[in-house]
Amino acid sequence: MNIDFRPLGKLRELVESVGFDISYAYDDLVFSDHSLFILRFDDEKPEKLYLYFNQEAEKREAQRVGKCVVEAGAVGGFTVIKSGLFEVCQAEDKEELAIKFY
Repeated sequence: MNIDFRPLGKLRELVESVGFDISYAYDDLVFSDHSLFILRFDDEKPEKLYLYFNQEAEKREAQRVGKCVVEAGAVGGFTVIKSGLFEVCQAEDKEELAIKFY
């Protein structure tokens, strides 16, 4: 069995450097506090990250934070790609949450 390790500590430093914290990490997804954004690790290259903003986020704030995350990522050895929006909703017929990416 091959277990992929992702540089979560290094990513935490990146997120904290732009004024946020990590509220939850699961598999390849890392959620910022207040779910403003999600960072998703690339399956092949753990230093490559995909950045998604909550669809309910104020556009101007998302642009500002996105720019900061991309710049801080470059300094920290990550390539951050702005990849769109996400929405958290209840999964159909289940007491679970689902994440939809746009």
